[in-house]
This record gives sequence, structure tokens and C-alpha cells, in this order.
Amino acid sequence: MDKKILQLSEENDISSLIKTLNAMEEKEVTKMIENKALRGKGDPITFVRAILNGSPPDDTVCVSRRLEVYKFCINMLQKNEMNNKQASDLVGLLMLEADSLPGPSIGELTFLYVDAVKNGSTQCGKAFELFPKLLSAMACQENILYGGSHLSGAEYKSHILNTLCSCKWDAKCVIYLAAMFRDVPLTSDELKFVIEKVLRQLKELDLQDLPALVYQLLLLSSKGHKRKVLEGIVSHFVEMDKTHKPSHQQECSEDLLDDEMSHVETLRHTEGTIILHISFAVKQDQELGKEFVKTLKGNQQNSAGKIMAPFNFALALSLSRIHRFEDQIFDILKSTILKSLKDTARQSQSFWVRELVPESCDIRSCVLETVQNSKYGWDHVVQGMVQLGFLLMDTFGPKGAFGKVDVTTPQVGPNYESCKLGAEILLNTFKAHEMVRSEILEQIFNRVVTKATSPVSHFLRLLGDTVYAAPQLILESTIKVREMFDYLSYLSPMAAEGLLTAIQPLLKLSVSLRDSLILVLRKSMFSRQLDARKIGVSGFLMILKHFRVLGGLPSSQASQAAISSSQVQVDIHARYNPSSNEALCLEILGNLRRCLTQQADIRLLLYQGLFDVLCKNTQLQTAILEILLAQLKKYYESGENINPPLKLEPCIQAQGDQVYLCEPLAHLLCCVQLCLDKVRDIQVKQRENGIDDDDNEPSSAQTELEDMMESLIQRMIDSEMEDFELDKSADFSLANSVGVKNNIFAILVLSTYEVLMEFTFTVRQYNESGCQQVLRLFENYHKLSDVLKEKVAAAAGKKGGKASAKAPHSLLSVSFVTAILQALVSDKVPSHQSSLEPLRQNVDFMKYILSVAQQKISQVQEKGECDGAEGQNKTKLFKYFSTLGNLLLTYYTKNQKKEDAKGSRTKQLLTQCLEGLASVVNIVISRYTENICQFLNEENDQEAEENMERSKEDLINHHIKKFQKLVMNILTADEDDQNLKEASCLLNIISMLVCQLPANSPSYEQVHQWVHKLCLEQTIDDLSMCKLLLSTLLSMTQKVRSTPTLLRDLSQDIHAQLGDIDQEIVIEGKTHFALVTSRSAAPTVLLLVVHHIDQELDNTEWVISHIKADTLATSDSSSSTGDEHVDLTQREDYEKSICTRLGILITAFHELVQSTIPIGNCTDILLKLVTRLYGTVTSLVKYYVTLYAHRCGHLSARFEKLVKLSGTHLTQYCYALINYIQASETEQLQQAADKPKKKKDDKKKDKKGSAASNPAKSNVMKQTRTIPNLIFAIEQYERYLIQLSKKSKVDLMEHMKLSTSRDFRINVAALENMDGDTSEDSQGSEEEEEVLEARADSHNEAGSDSDEEDRENKAPPNKKARLDEPEKAAENAPKKNGNLSSRSRLGTKAGKTHE
Repeated sequence: MDKKILQLSEENDISSLIKTLNAMEEKEVTKMIENKALRGKGDPITFVRAILNGSPPDDTVCVSRRLEVYKFCINMLQKNEMNNKQASDLVGLLMLEADSLPGPSIGELTFLYVDAVKNGSTQCGKAFELFPKLLSAMACQENILYGGSHLSGAEYKSHILNTLCSCKWDAKCVIYLAAMFRDVPLTSDELKFVIEKVLRQLKELDLQDLPALVYQLLLLSSKGHKRKVLEGIVSHFVEMDKTHKPSHQQECSEDLLDDEMSHVETLRHTEGTIILHISFAVKQDQELGKEFVKTLKGNQQNSAGKIMAPFNFALALSLSRIHRFEDQIFDILKSTILKSLKDTARQSQSFWVRELVPESCDIRSCVLETVQNSKYGWDHVVQGMVQLGFLLMDTFGPKGAFGKVDVTTPQVGPNYESCKLGAEILLNTFKAHEMVRSEILEQIFNRVVTKATSPVSHFLRLLGDTVYAAPQLILESTIKVREMFDYLSYLSPMAAEGLLTAIQPLLKLSVSLRDSLILVLRKSMFSRQLDARKIGVSGFLMILKHFRVLGGLPSSQASQAAISSSQVQVDIHARYNPSSNEALCLEILGNLRRCLTQQADIRLLLYQGLFDVLCKNTQLQTAILEILLAQLKKYYESGENINPPLKLEPCIQAQGDQVYLCEPLAHLLCCVQLCLDKVRDIQVKQRENGIDDDDNEPSSAQTELEDMMESLIQRMIDSEMEDFELDKSADFSLANSVGVKNNIFAILVLSTYEVLMEFTFTVRQYNESGCQQVLRLFENYHKLSDVLKEKVAAAAGKKGGKASAKAPHSLLSVSFVTAILQALVSDKVPSHQSSLEPLRQNVDFMKYILSVAQQKISQVQEKGECDGAEGQNKTKLFKYFSTLGNLLLTYYTKNQKKEDAKGSRTKQLLTQCLEGLASVVNIVISRYTENICQFLNEENDQEAEENMERSKEDLINHHIKKFQKLVMNILTADEDDQNLKEASCLLNIISMLVCQLPANSPSYEQVHQWVHKLCLEQTIDDLSMCKLLLSTLLSMTQKVRSTPTLLRDLSQDIHAQLGDIDQEIVIEGKTHFALVTSRSAAPTVLLLVVHHIDQELDNTEWVISHIKADTLATSDSSSSTGDEHVDLTQREDYEKSICTRLGILITAFHELVQSTIPIGNCTDILLKLVTRLYGTVTSLVKYYVTLYAHRCGHLSARFEKLVKLSGTHLTQYCYALINYIQASETEQLQQAADKPKKKKDDKKKDKKGSAASNPAKSNVMKQTRTIPNLIFAIEQYERYLIQLSKKSKVDLMEHMKLSTSRDFRINVAALENMDGDTSEDSQGSEEEEEVLEARADSHNEAGSDSDEEDRENKAPPNKKARLDEPEKAAENAPKKNGNLSSRSRLGTKAGKTHE
């Protein structure tokens, strides 16, 4: 039968074919199809085509047969029982014939697909290729009967899609369905519905199937809703990252941990594939990339966490490789990182901001997590990471001019954190990805070389970290490192030193690299450039430090920077034997001898470095001492009876009239003293370790140097100033060569005394004769120092200036300063007391030691290191400063209440101690934050064991209580005995320590209450302490509760103390804070209050902008998810808090604008702040306008009260303040103009008179800017209030008074008399001058209002008027309190038009 059917079909005998098929049952037909399709008994496609040809759509039986064939074929396709070629051909045939199907048949077939999806019976996607054609054919139908009602084809198609998307999809058919919808014609709403359904299926699929589904989604996005597709994909993987983070190893068994890690690895590979799919799709469809950029920008304001989520961040970096989006994406990422860090800092400082806006994500952890994730084959992301890392370092790195960077304070803040994050990105990427290592190195080297005028310290730190992390990998780029050596001499000395320090570990791994560097350094030593020679010396000294000659002390006494053997595999060439190192070091020392004939800067560098070399490379002691001995002999008088014992003349060199130092002799002696002390220490330790060696015996150079130093001590004690030709009659003026020479000699002698004092005390070890020698050396030092100070002060007095010459840097080492201070303050050994007593009794010596200690502390505070030995060793500096802090506090505590005959001088010492202690605490908190507990434990040795058991919070609280007690001792003492400067120092220390406490801790609250009580009860006349107390109170309050209430109370106190601008109003003099007095109210307290109000307004604006962005972002999603009520309630709470806060601030301004504030800087700042307040309230009004525009909110009752308050308590008083300021300034100008004329020959008096009027004029010029800005801000506020009133149907302008102040004021009387003035203008110039004089006289007699009216009504002055007369100059000056401003004539014309 099948052959007959085929034959009839081939012969095109349709009528016979129809009869034959009608004679058969439908089951027989389907059975034949099954035999041919599944059992290989012929071509099924030809047979199906024959059956369809014999089943025309105009016959009911034929239609039924055709429908049955379609059903059977679709069923076969769904079961996946045919091979792919036959299935494709069959689908093509069915699609061609689908248009001929009637509507009911098509409907039945579509529901067949719907049922298959519901049942999950589809096993192949081929069946779904027919579905779009059926839906298209359905949409073309005009009328379809369904459920007893008639529907159009399009409506029926929408019903089918709705039914299909509403049912649950089996995971096996999700991808087929997503691919199928690409070919279905969909409206925008239908497409959105389908996309949402497919996105929800992402959670149902296995990780391996997700890339295919995402690929289909991206193809589907070409029809529309690109942003929804991208947001859905990104949000899904962001959630997966959150839920699939690997657990801690201790929380899971080993098997579970392995399974979880395997799952995470699969997820990372899946994410990498999907990122690659999206990148490829964006390259094909630029609109998709534009939508992604829009998404980033939309989340920038309120959802930094979404942008920086690892998956989204990686996707952005991948898309940044597309040139069109590169700049946009990097700008967004860069600004998002900085904004997030700034927001985090803001939240940490303000309790209110933290309460309203919860802390966002940790940007650093998100970024570094992305770097870690990129290990799983995300090569397309890595390049973007490198580019972003360098972009962050370039943009937010330290700034400076000509390579100098401001190091006065440690680098902190969002910019520094952003730069640091960039370095971490590059370092972690370097470790993880071999493909970018050479590029990272090249970029670092390029920046170090090319950024000659910019600081490169951050790049050098990154290079050092990279070298330490993977030195063997960097050796693969040895050629690049050698190229860097060629540019070494062209770098700045600081940059070159940082570069050499960074690459130093590589020199131990590569002999050829070390030899190349030595060659470059040798060339630098012979350079004409001073900086190049400095670089050569620094490089050689570095090599001497790190290439230790074996046979010396163990590494604990002479340590080297070592590299862990687990990180590198050192070959045979990296192993140096002692003899080769010794030969190398001796050769370098020979090269360095040449420095002793070069400039003073080069010699100084050598002297400072030789001691460090000796500490690291102890076997070079003999060679170093011999170099120093040979140099010292050039300036040493060998005769014992010859005074002075040093030749100072060879230390200077004259070139024309210029005299300059060529030999830093004192630094040479300092180096000798330090080296001798170190050599003695080495020999003692060798004897203790039982090392018997020839080197243990003192060398001849050591013996000779010690004898010379002993001789110097005695002979310098015996020498007088006259021996050095430095008596009181000597010329110390810097204006001539003799004075310059004497200054150089004086500084050399003073520094020599210091070196000898340290040598004596160190060698004698508390010997009585040694202490006497120290005292006599100091007396000589003190005499010469007093003479030098006196001469400098006298020279400055002749020039009419102040003595500004700074004391020279002391050559005393920080270790000696600590030791001598410890002996003077806390030494209790009985045998030492008699020796130390003369030093303790000498107040000048104690003051000198404290001043040197303060100098060292200040140096560390400014640049992190200090002059002298061990000044660059951070570990030892912390140890010394911990001891110094303990000693300074101990001395102060002992002597605070002690009655002393030398009262004033003892008070100076106590103040010095506290200033030094405050600086030490600042250094520890800013530079050694992790060691605070260790520092506090050093304070009292007897409490050390007890303190070690305390937590950090308890330790800080314990010490704060000590300082509080000391403050109260000062405040409760008699007024004559109060030293408020000491109290200020103690309060400063307390404020620094309390910042280390958690803001929610009881200890913090206790300190806050104590400070608050002091401000309430203590009346303090010292303005600096008053400012410190209030500043501490406001800063602490900001962290734990809302500040505006406190600011309002302070504003009321200012108003009470200064009085009201309306003199008829009497204000009660009672204040909240006793600290606010008539003396401190302005400007001290006022400027402090204004500053903190400005901060509060800044925080309020930030919160408003954040809530506005969040509201707009969530308005759509909350309506769709049903959380609208929750969001609305939360938003209303936020709005209520903002309105309450602004209301309190308005009441504070209500007090301030009525206060009699001094005219000048105070009023200028206040006007600017009132302008800022109106800007903040206007931003809140705009927020409500936006809510009404998007129909997602309404006015709150609290906001209406706020608007009413601003109208009744602020706006009208602002106009009164403007009138008061202008009236006061007019009065000042009039007083300046009414001064009597000066005689022409008295030029000096004329200059003084003109200068006296300048401040008043400058104030007027300032007001010409600030007052119009305030008026404009008020008008803008009222403008948006009118807009909001129209939208909300609430009259918000009810309590707003119509403003009268503008750039000009309309005077009706002036307009009425304008015609009369015009007729008078036609008269001659003489009559005009008479009128002007008459009006000038009336101005002096009448009030300000009538005077201003007259001035407005008068005619313009004659061009020939004499402007040099004070009276006429005063008339022509613009008076802002008048009826017209500087644009009065334009204003009058405008007034006419208005009328």
C-alpha cells in the first residue's frame, strides 16, 4: 500500500491518492510512517509529503488525517527517535505545510506542545522548531473559537504563550524553549514575560547547562529588553557567589570540603564561560554593551556593592577590552571604588549616617576575590585587572612637585586606600597569572623612569613586594632589570635608593646582575652630577650591608635581609663564599675612599652609611676604622697642649665671596664615636659567646681613635670660645662671608660638643668623673649656643623681623637621648645617684635633653624616621619611643604638684614633657597602630604583667583615666598655679586615645560624659583649650548620637553672649555651657559651630541623594514584588529623621542670624553657611518633587512643619541680618571717609589712612558676592516650593514672606520724583555740585533710610568731579544697605518696567 501511495504521489494523481488514503484508517497511515521513520523501511519524508498531498485542507476527513499526521510526527520528534538529518527534513516539511492548517487544528497542535512541556516529555529540541511556525500561523488567523468565545489569532497566541510560561518547565527542555522563543514573533510585553520566565529557570539548571541557556538569552535579547537580560544574568551569579563561598576548613569534614571545593571550581569555570559569551555578544551587538554601561551608571549612586560584586566586576573588566567601552567602564570603576571608600569613611564618622544608611560591601575583599577567581581560566579578565591596577595607582598615588611628596603625616584616606588597592590588584595578579608578569614589570619600570617630576614611592613599594613574592620569576626578565640600571644615575636620589632597595634580593640570586650594578655604580661615582654620585655611594653602601663577610657575629647581631628558601631555588652561582664576599667588600670600600675628597653632601652620606655597614657586616670593622682614622687625622691637632684640638679652617672652602662647608667634621666625629661604641659592643658579645679570635683584640686603629677621642674630650672642656675665635665680639651676620664662616664654625663646635657628650656618657657608664665631664661639655655648649642665639636675634632685630633661625639638628642619637633621660628620670640604682645628681640639678641640661628628644620625635612625626644612628629602623624607633613616652609621663606625674624654687623653669620642663608625650602618642597611633597595647604596657613596668592580661579597650581606658586625673588636678588648682597649656596637651592625648575605642563601648561613653561635664561646668579663658574641649565634645558626640541638638544649644549660648542685632531686645545671659563666654563666643566657638554645622549639612545632603537614588532604583521592583508597603514605611522613617534634623539646624541658625556677630570674616562665613542650608533644604524639596513625578511617595507632616519653620524662623531673619551687615559696613565706610585730610607731604600718614579704609572696602566686596548668593538660594528654595505645592495640592508658601532684597531694591518715592530730578539735571555743573554738597550734608544729619533715598534720586556725578576728596569718594562708594546696590541705575530702570 505504501508503494501505491508513493506512486500516486509521484504521478500527481491527487484524486486517486485521496481515495486511497480515505480508504485507510488513520492508524494504518501512522503505522506506515513509523515503519519508514524508525525501522528504516523507506524514506519517511517522501512518504509524509505524499500523505499531506493526499490530504487537502478543504475536506474534513483530509483535515483530520493531516492533523493526525502532524501529531504523530511531533510525538516522534519529541521522543528523539529519528536521526538528526531526517528530523530536520521532517520539521522543514511540516513547517511548509503548516500555513494550510485550519485554525482549530493549529490550536490543538499548540496545546500539544503545552501539554508536552507540562509533562516534561520532550527529549529533543527539534520538535520545538515547528512551534514558532505554528504560533505565527495562529497569529494570522482572524477568528478562533476557544472556550465558547471567539478570539483573534493574536489574542489566542498570547493566551498560548501565557499558559506556556505559567506552567513549570522541566530542566531538560528549558534550553530548547529559550532557543524556540527566538523565532516566535513577540510583542514587547510578551517578550518581557518570556525573558522573566527564562531568567527564573537559571536557578533550576545544573551549572554545566547554564552557559547554553545564557547564550540563548543573549540571542533572545536582540529582540529587546537587553538591560533586563543582563541584570538577570548578573544578579543570578552574584547570588550564587554569595551562597557558594568555600566554608572554613574546620567547619566541614574532609570529604565535604573536597565536594564543596569541586563545586566552587565548576562554578568559577562556568562563570568564566558566561563572561566570554557576554563579551562576544557585546562585540556583535554594541547596544548590549551600552545597556551594560547604563546599568553600571545606574547602580553607581546607591549600589556600589552590585557594581563591585566579583562576577559583575569581572564582566566589566572583560568588556573594557572593547575599545568603545574602555574609558567609560574604567571611569565608572575608578569613581565607584573611590566613592565607596569615601562613603565608608563618612559612615565611620557619623552615627546618624550609619543609622540611616547601612555600611556597603567591603570593596577590597570584592576586588581581591575577583583576582582569586580569575585563576580559573579567566584570561579575558586579567588584562583589564592590570590596566585598572595601574589606573588606580596613577590617579590616586601621592602627588608632589619635582618628585617631592608631602610626608608630614602618614598617608591615609580614601585616595591612599584606592592607590593601595591598585597595588594589591597588581601584586596578586602577578602571583596568579604568568601571562602578564612581564607587562607588569615593564609598566613599573617605565613609570619609575619617566615620572621624573612625580613621586614614584608607591611603584617602588610594589616592585619590592613583587620581588619578594617571586624573585626567581623576575630573574626571567633580567634584561629589563639591566636596562633599568642604565637609567639609574638619571633618577632622583630618593627614587634610586628605593629602586636599589627593591631589587636588592635579586643581587644574591644573580652574579651577572650584581656585576652589572657595580659597573653602573662605579660610573656614577665619576659623574659630574652631584645626585649621580649620591646614588653611587648609596648603592655601594647597600651592597656592603647585604653581602656579609662570614666569620662575624651570628645573624641576630648582624642580620641580613633573607629570602625564604621555599620561594626560590638558588643555583650554585647564588652561593658566595666568605673570601669572595670579602674581596668584593674591600674593593667597594676602596672605591668609597674617593668620596672623602668630594663635596660635603657626599661625605655626609658616607659617614652616615658606614656605621650601618659596620652593624650589618661586622668583619669590616678594621677597614672602616682605618678609613675614619686617616680622615680624622687631617683635622686633629696631635699636640696635647694645643688648643683648640681641631682644625676648622680646612673644613670650609671659599669661592669668591661665597663660603661653604666642605668637610662635615662633626658628622665624621659622630661616625667615629658610633663605630667605636659598636666595635666595643661586638667584642664584649664575642667574649660572652666564648669566641677567642685575633679579631677580638682591639686593632691599632681602634686604640688610636679611642685615644684621640679621650684627648678631644679633655681639650674641648679646657678650650674657650675665644680659642675658636667665636666670642661675643665675633660677627655672626649671614650677610657677609666672615659671618657665614663664623656660623659654620659655631655649628661645627656645637655638634662636636654633642658627640663628645654622648661618647663620654657611653664609655664612662655612670662614672662620677664621666658625668662631670658631660656637664662641663654641656656648659661650654650652652655658652656658645646662647651667644649664637643672641647674635641671630640681634641681627633679626636690626632688620625689623623676628629671629627665625632654626636650631641645627642635634647629632645625639635617639638611643643616647633615651638612655640619658632614663638615667635622669627613673634611675634608682644607689651607686648612680651621686653621679647623676649634678645633671638632675641642672635645669638647663634637662631642658636641653628634652628639646633634643622633641626634635627627634618631630622628625619621626613628619617623615617616619629621624637623624642619627638607628633613626631609620622602625622596630627600634618604636622601642625607644615607648621608653621615651614612659619617661616623659613619669617625670610629669612626679613634678606636677611639686613645689619648686625654680617654678617657672620647672613649668617649662613639664610643658615640654607633655608636648613630647602627645607627639609620641600621635606617632604610635598613626604609624604603629598594631602595637598600641605594647606601647601602653611600657608605661609602668610594675603594672606590665597586669596590663598584659587586659584587652586593648581596658588598657586604653585605664590610661585615659590617669590623664583625666591629671587634667582635673590642673583645673582644680589655684588660678595662679593653673597651667592650661599642660591641660590642653593632656586633653589632646585623651582625644587621640579615645579615637581608638569602639564608639559603642562603655569606656567611650564615660569619656564623652566627662568631656561634656567639663564643657558645662568649667569657665576657661584660654581660647585654645576652649576650642579643643568643644571640638572633642562635638567629634565624640557625632560618633554616638545626633549632633544638631548640641549645636543648637551652643548657638543659643552664642546669641546670649553676643546679644541681639536688635538693640531693643534684651537676651537672658544664662547659657547651657559655662565654656561659652563673651570672650570665647566669637570667633572661637562660632567658627567651631559653623564648621560642624557644615559637616552636618554635608552628611544630610549625602543621605538625601542616597535615599533618592535608592527610591528611584527600587520603585519598579518593589511594586512588582509586593514589598512596596515595607519600602514606603522605611522611607517615611528616613524622611522623618531628615526633616527633624534640618528643623533643629534651622532653630540653630535662628539664633545665629540674630546674634551681634563681628563684621568681617565671621559674618562672611555665616552667610555662606546659611546659603548652604537653603541649598540642602532645596535638595529635600527636589526629592519630594521627584517622588511626585514618579508617583512613588507623598509629603509627610514633618516636612510641612519644616517648611513652616523655615519661613517663620529663618527667612525673614536672614533679611534682617543682611540689613544689619550692610548698615554696619556703611558705618565703617563713613567713618573711614570722614577722617580729616592728610597733608600732602606726610606720605606715611597718608598710606596708613588709606590702609585703614581697605578692610572695610574688602568686606563690601565680599558681601557683593555672598549676599546675592544667599538671596538666590532663598529664591530657588521658594521656586521649588511653588512647584511642589502645585504637584502635592498643599499650600507650602503660606508662611513664606515675600522677599524684598534683590540685586537692587525698588524705591517708589524715588520713581515718583524721577521727573523732577531729570529737570534739575539740565542745570549747569555748578548747580549740580551744590546739590551734591547739600545732599552730602543731609546724609550726615538724617537717618540711613532717608540718606539712601536721596542718593538714589540724585543725578549721576560730573565726569570732572574731584574723586580725590574723601567726602565725594564716600558718596560714590556702593552702599549695599541703600535702596540701590552697585547696579542701582539698571535697577531703577527695571523698577520702572516692573511698575
